[in-house]
Amino acid sequence: MSCHAAMELDRHGAERSPAHGLDALAKLLAMAFFVLAVVSFPKYAVAPLAPFFLYPLALGILGGVPARPVLRLLLAGLPFVGVAAVANIFLDRAPLADGVPGGWVSCASILVKYALTAGSVLVLVATTSFGRVLQALARLRTPHSFLMLLQLLYRYLFVLVEEAHTVARARTLRDPRRRLPELRTATHMLSALFVRTWERAERVHRCMRLRGYDGLLPVAAPRPWRLADSAFLCGVAAACAAARFLPLTEWLGGRLAG
Repeated sequence: MSCHAAMELDRHGAERSPAHGLDALAKLLAMAFFVLAVVSFPKYAVAPLAPFFLYPLALGILGGVPARPVLRLLLAGLPFVGVAAVANIFLDRAPLADGVPGGWVSCASILVKYALTAGSVLVLVATTSFGRVLQALARLRTPHSFLMLLQLLYRYLFVLVEEAHTVARARTLRDPRRRLPELRTATHMLSALFVRTWERAERVHRCMRLRGYDGLLPVAAPRPWRLADSAFLCGVAAACAAARFLPLTEWLGGRLAG
C-alpha cells in the first residue's frame, strides 16, 4: 500500500499547478527553513508547533496533492518514530509544572515534529518531482556522488518493492491456504528477492547506460528565478521565524478566551 502511495506522489510531481510552477530551489530552501524551525523547539513543546501545520497544508492544497497517499506514507514510517517516542514515556518521568509527566509531553512532541517534517518532505516531492529536487541540490553544489546515491536509492526502491510483490504473489499461488510463509520458505523468498532485484537492477542500469546515462537522470532545464519565487521563499522564512520566536499560540488563545 505504501509503495502505491509513493508512486502516486511521484507521478503527481509532474502535474501542473501554482505550487508546481514555483522554482524547485525556492521550495527546497523553504522546506529547509521550515524543518530547522520545527526541530529547534525544545522537547516539551507541543502547542507552539500548531501554526507550522499551515505550511504543508497550504502548499498541498495549492498543488492539489491528494491527502490519502501522504497519510499512508506517514503511517508507514510511524512505527520507527513511535519506538523513540514511546520510550520517552518510560525514560522521562519528571513531572512538569502542571503535574503532567514529561515523558507523555515529549512523546507527543516527537510525533508532531515527525508529522510536520516528514509531511513537508512528501508535499515537496509531490509538487516538485524527485528529479527537480536533485537538480536543486546540484545547484547548491551538493557532491555528485551523494546525488547519484539518492537517485539510485529512490529509483531502485520501487524495483525492490515490485519484485517483493512478485515473489509474495508466487508464494501465495503455491500455498493459498497459508497466510504467512514458514521460516524456511521465508529464507528462500528473501534470497530469491535479492537475486531477482540484483538481476533486474543490472538490466535497468545497462539500458540506462546505452541511453547516455552519465550519473544523473536528465530533467528539463530549471526555470528562471522569478519574483514569485523570491516572495514565496521570503514569506515562508518570515512565517517560520515568527512562529518560532513569537508566542502566537498564547496570543491566539488569549483572543479566543477574550
